[in-house]
Amino acid sequence: MDLLELQKAFSTWDKDAVEGRLLNHKVAEFLRQLIMDGHLPPESQLPNEPDLSAYLDISRSTVRSALSTLEQSGFINRIWGVGTFVAKDPPTYNNLNLNSGVTQLIRSAGLEPGTSEILITTRPASERICSHLLLEADAPTLVIERVRLADEKRVVFTVDVIPLKLFDLPNGQTLIDELEAYVRNQQSIYEFFRLHMNLAIHHGIAWIRPLSAEQYIADRLQLREGSNLLHLEQVDYDNNGEPVAFSDEYYVADAFRFQIFRSNQVQR
Repeated sequence: MDLLELQKAFSTWDKDAVEGRLLNHKVAEFLRQLIMDGHLPPESQLPNEPDLSAYLDISRSTVRSALSTLEQSGFINRIWGVGTFVAKDPPTYNNLNLNSGVTQLIRSAGLEPGTSEILITTRPASERICSHLLLEADAPTLVIERVRLADEKRVVFTVDVIPLKLFDLPNGQTLIDELEAYVRNQQSIYEFFRLHMNLAIHHGIAWIRPLSAEQYIADRLQLREGSNLLHLEQVDYDNNGEPVAFSDEYYVADAFRFQIFRSNQVQR
């Protein structure tokens, strides 16, 4: 990356973008996102601590703490007297606080995302969906089923459920047709929310468990029935803390390597 591209990437930094978090954690998330997006490619050298401090308008101690977090989680390597480098094979990191969905996850693994077998329909909300999205019984929802591809290989089957009322416009029209066209061409529902509905996903809460593939899911992923999957259930919330979408994501067991960084909180 040349200096101009680097300065452009760092120009997106906003210290106040994520409230309620320590600054060093914000910096670590920001740098991690640059790595995931390819702005800082594998084995490339990061600016030194004084330059990072100047670019981000923060103290060197904050930079040092953020880099330590990234090093411990496997994203960078620091070589004494030489510099700091992006890891040759940084881990896949699906960070809900950064609103990264399946499309971003696939890109972060260095693969080309794609979609097949898209099914978009309306259905009354099940009891489980009503509970997660705080809807009335049988409330109408938009359901989007997709097989997600990584370099043309089937790796994830996703089912996204969104309350139908979110798509209503004041003039009585809806944005459903626009969403369907966008999903088929651009893939990211998050981006449609942001660009066409002025709706930002602030955070998500997810539950992860192993699962054996039932026939319907196995057929979508072209696996044997009973094959091992990783099932992720996720509720997405807007800036007001209101639930706006629910997702079931079924990952082929060996498709990705996930890593979670957990820091110890010492109590005195």
